[in-house]
Order: sequence, then C-alpha cells, then structure tokens
Amino acid sequence: LLRLEGSVATVLVEGESGVGKELVAHALHEGSRVSGGPFVVVNCGAIPRDLVESELFGHKRGAFTGAVAARRGAFESADGGTLFLDEIGELPLEVQPMLLRALETGEVRQVGADEARHVRVRVVAATHRDLAKATKEASFREDLYYRLAVVRLHVAPLRERPDDIEPLALGFATSVEGQDLPAPILEELKARSWPANARELRNAVYAYAALGSLPQPSGKGSLLDPALAELVDPSRPYAEQKDELCDRFTRIYLHALMRHAGANQTVAAKLAGLDRTYLGRLLAKHTGPKRGG
Repeated sequence: LLRLEGSVATVLVEGESGVGKELVAHALHEGSRVSGGPFVVVNCGAIPRDLVESELFGHKRGAFTGAVAARRGAFESADGGTLFLDEIGELPLEVQPMLLRALETGEVRQVGADEARHVRVRVVAATHRDLAKATKEASFREDLYYRLAVVRLHVAPLRERPDDIEPLALGFATSVEGQDLPAPILEELKARSWPANARELRNAVYAYAALGSLPQPSGKGSLLDPALAELVDPSRPYAEQKDELCDRFTRIYLHALMRHAGANQTVAAKLAGLDRTYLGRLLAKHTGPKRGG
C-alpha cells in the first residue's frame, strides 16, 4: 500500500471472501490524492440485475417504473473521491460495457438522460473470483478486466497474517459505541484461526459488544447459547431482558448492515430481507436520522 501513496490508479483487490478487501480499499482512499473526497461503496452482488445501471449511473424521473424522482448514481456521488466496487465479478455482462466506457472517458449517462456528465472518480474494485479465468470463460469482459487491474493487490487470508488480528479487532470494537476489548478477550481472539477471515472476526467482536462474551469458534457448537446463558438473570422479568438484548442486537446489526450496503437504504433492505419503509423506521429508532439511498 505504501507504494500507492498519493496514487489514483485503478486497483483490483483480490482475496477470499471476508478477508477485509473493503478495509484495503478504504486505506487506498485515505492514502490517495482524493482522500478529501467521498468514499462510496457499491456491492455489485447485492443489487437486483435490473437496477445495476441505475445504481451506478443514476436515473431521471420517469425513466422506468418506480422512478418517481431523479437520483444520482454511485459515480456522481463519488465525484472527487473514490468509488469502491465490491464483488465486481458479479456485475452483469450487459452493464460491463457501460462501466468500461465510464472508466475510459470519465463520462456517465443517467438512465433516461440525453446527455452525459463528466466525473473525476478513482475506482477500486474487489473480487473473490478469479477474473482472469472468468475472461476465458466469457463471463467477464477481458477489456474491462485489464482496465480494472491496472494495479492488482492480493489480500492474504487472516490465518496467514495473525499479527493483523489485534488491530482489526480493536478497530471493529471502536466502531461499536467505543467498545473496549479486555486483554483476555484479545488473547482469545488471537488464538483462533478465523476460517471466515476478517468478517468472522468482526462478527465475533460485535457479538461480544452485544452479549458480553465471545461466540464459540466456527464448528464448535452453538454460537450464542454460552453468551446468552451468562446474561440471563432469572430474578428479572423475561420481557424486560428480551427487549434489552433485542435492542442491542438491532443497533449493532443495523450499523453493520448499512456499512456493508454502502449506506444505501434500498440495497440494505434487500440484503436484510426487509421492506424499505420498515427498515427506515428501524434506522430512525435505533441509529438516528435515516441513511441515504
């Protein structure tokens, strides 16, 4: 990453699912000449196929059924900053030529618009797939692959970089209401192998913040029963304790959900399997004002 300090070159970040590719993308943004601009996240694998073009490039009012108002796309939202395209290997083939043109010309055209707009966006893409192999199988455009892979960065799985466990855990804890991690908890975290990588580590830290103890390692029984057992107080009413735990879980879940969805409420609702209006009410209740999207 140090070699890319100040650079705005397009980067393709590769690695297993959950290794922390978004963290790498954010570090690339912070170390670039556009660090003062926005950092916009789009999960290409979480957007319905018929909405990908609109999500990336925006749309005019009435451009399609349901487009009741004009909306800026991710490229325009990231103007002057970095656009992180997570799971780029899931981008539909029919949208790939549009992305290629945007990368080559710096111009984007909203769905339903007659004119293109120029944007200055640094693009970082990420994938757990072998895109070089995908180009040979014709499931990913070769010209787009080479345009994205100006610089390729491979992120090793967490089991191969144990020294990263503590700083990652502390970073996750800080993002959850300033949660502190005692030394014994850090030692237990560092002793685990984390087969699901940084995502599993993050979820364990979130579980500790919500429940007061760590879940069992993957494949070693129930994830929540030991932690819940420690929190149960038979001298207090059932409903009172249940509501407290549900509220804590909901706050932490919504925080993680909106970050994963790039603060896009529409995408978040689809990931969570919730009605968008209901999700908005949950966000208003548990996290304050509604998020974008």
